[in-house]
Formats: sequence, structure tokens, C-alpha cells
Amino acid sequence: TTFEVTGGGFSLFGSPPSDRMLTAYGLQEFADMARVHDVDMRMVDRAAEWLLAQQMSDGSWENDQGLVHESTWSNLENDRLPVTAYIVWSLIEAGFGDHPGTQTGLSYVREHASQANDGYVLALVANALTADVAQSGESIDGVTQQVLEQLAGMAVKDGGTAVWNSGVATFIGSEGATGSIETTALVALAFLRVNFNPALANEALTALIQQKDS
Repeated sequence: TTFEVTGGGFSLFGSPPSDRMLTAYGLQEFADMARVHDVDMRMVDRAAEWLLAQQMSDGSWENDQGLVHESTWSNLENDRLPVTAYIVWSLIEAGFGDHPGTQTGLSYVREHASQANDGYVLALVANALTADVAQSGESIDGVTQQVLEQLAGMAVKDGGTAVWNSGVATFIGSEGATGSIETTALVALAFLRVNFNPALANEALTALIQQKDS
């Protein structure tokens, strides 16, 4: 809570400017925490309102500047897509799924999902889309099905395990083996949320367990 920036949002050190990805992370964190502990929901509302105020007219959110990932994300076909997917996912998880801004962002994610060619970006897209499916209770739509199948085809399988790799840094700066662990966890989460390919999800979990440090 001490890293909340005046005017809304969160930053690495609590001073302006706020970071979109970090604010979305905080939104998920406090929304999850509220299930088991008292949380000032006014703070959650402020974070959501700040994020929604940053939204572009086409429904997307711009990439942050000043974190550790943006130099690698500049190589992506669309560096707004992972930001938008993560923020949409976070807004849905925090109870703002029906907000018009969230729905506009979701439409952007669906429209540009074909531009997600990296495992990490595609995993974020999958979590935004499956979070919407889980919230609405509706069947998996065609775009979500295609994204999940694309992710399944990117699995690197070995001896009963499955991992997903990424060519960019995650938003907290993980690359290489550590980035693969993060990406694999995101894929497993998306698969499990809508019960897609449980066997492959189990292989992802097995891979994650094997990566545990002593």
C-alpha cells in the first residue's frame, strides 16, 4: 500500500509516474487478498479507475516506460497487446469485467490476438480471454479456442513435462529459464481455468514442480 502513487496506480518506488503493469498486478493482488483478509476496496477502486483512465480510444493500453521489459517488447509486432491483455485480465479478476472499458479492451485483445506470436504474450492473451469465459459462464468462443490450441502447439514436451518459452522479458524482467517458468505457469493457469487439455496442463505443472529449488 505504501507504493500507491497520489492520483492512482502503483509504481516501483511509490513515486510518479505510476506503472500500468504494476498497477494491474496490484489490482490482482488485493482482489485475491480480499477473499481471505480485510482490504480497503476504495484502494482497489482507485487502481481500477486509474487504469481505465489510461486506456486509449481503441481499447488498448500503451507499454510502460521505466520498467525492465520495454526494450525487448519493442521487438514485438504489437507491444500494446500484452499490456492490454494483462490489464483486462486484472480488471476482470477484480470484479470490473462488465465495465465498458474492460469490454472494449477485451474486444481489442480478441481483434489483435493473431499478433501474439511469442509464448509469453500469447499466455497473457489466453488468461484475459479465459478469465472472461470463466466470469461469463459461457462456452469458449472461437478466438479463445484458437489461442489455446496455438499455445498447445507451442509446448516443448520432454519425458512427461511440458514447458513454454519466450523470446522477450516478462514484465518483471525474467528471461531465459526463469522467463520460461513464468510463461509455463501462465499457460497452465489459462488451461486449468477452462479445463482445456487437462493432460497437457498436468505436464506443465509437473515441469513447474521439477523446477523447484531445494
